[in-house]
Amino acid sequence: MQIEQKKLNEINENKNNPRNHSDIQINQLINSIQEFGFTNPILLDKDSNIIAGHGRYKAAKKLKLEIVPTITLKNLNETQIKALTIADNKISLNSSWNDDLLWQQLKELNDVNFDLTITGFNEDQFLPFTEDSDSMNDILDEWEGMPEFVSEDKTAYRSLIVHFENEDDVVAFQMKLEQGLGEKTKYIWYPHKENMKTEKKRYE
Repeated sequence: MQIEQKKLNEINENKNNPRNHSDIQINQLINSIQEFGFTNPILLDKDSNIIAGHGRYKAAKKLKLEIVPTITLKNLNETQIKALTIADNKISLNSSWNDDLLWQQLKELNDVNFDLTITGFNEDQFLPFTEDSDSMNDILDEWEGMPEFVSEDKTAYRSLIVHFENEDDVVAFQMKLEQGLGEKTKYIWYPHKENMKTEKKRYE
């Protein structure tokens, strides 16, 4: 495979691409390209239609790049192209993180004042794990030794369990509800419930 620098206006977007790219993700790709350069070529078929790299293509357009690195796959038939378009997105979603190593490396990046949003994580996700933040490593530790408190029944009228196929859908969902979802979020209320004012109820 040979990397070819190709003019952006010579590349055709695949209108049948089943993968959605949110504005949030496109902006994350823009930040990544600005920091590291265009490190991942766009995959094209023989007619310069995008097989993989639609998000990078959209980011390049927003950045007004004239030329981007590409790889043309001339040996794939139409069926293989369609399958690769799906596989390129889906296979990457099938991995998981080693949380200990991930958060350790995020802390190390934070120690040298690297902008952690460039990694693709948002502030709500990494803030509790950065050493210079005021947040605790385990938020539940804050309740250690507190007396038990029994409140009135706040059972919801109806509860729904929602499953998401990918991170973009999660982002779209939380934007729709105007509520943030963190690593420790177990459930949310809709409509949004304001946090109770607890200043007068704090234990000295």
